[in-house]
Amino acid sequence: LIVSLNIPLRVRNLVNRHDTSDPYRIAKELNCSVYFLDLPSTVNGFWKRTLRRRTIAINKNLPEWQQAAVLCHELGHIVCHGRYTAFSMRNVSYSNTRIEREADEFATYLMAYRYNLDEYYVSQFLSEGWRS
Repeated sequence: LIVSLNIPLRVRNLVNRHDTSDPYRIAKELNCSVYFLDLPSTVNGFWKRTLRRRTIAINKNLPEWQQAAVLCHELGHIVCHGRYTAFSMRNVSYSNTRIEREADEFATYLMAYRYNLDEYYVSQFLSEGWRS
């Protein structure tokens, strides 16, 4: 059974519910702690849940725009796949699983809202190099 997540609708509802497209404010309103850590160069970020507390770790060595993209991606995991945790690794094809593709799609739509960009442009940008 394949369930459609309707990710564009989820992003729109999230933005409307929190009255912002700022991923940092959304994370705060979802009670997610965000930490910038000195992670290995192969790890962009990850999220985990410990005792009902959600934590997002982002590689502090990434450029600011890429940190925002990683945060959007990890929020996608939390909103769409709350039971799973995953690492965002630079040396792994980011679309190698359905869950990763969905998190990337979520990040694409959230970034398009945030920066008022055409979704096609953001999609191309993400697929061609935001992890390189």
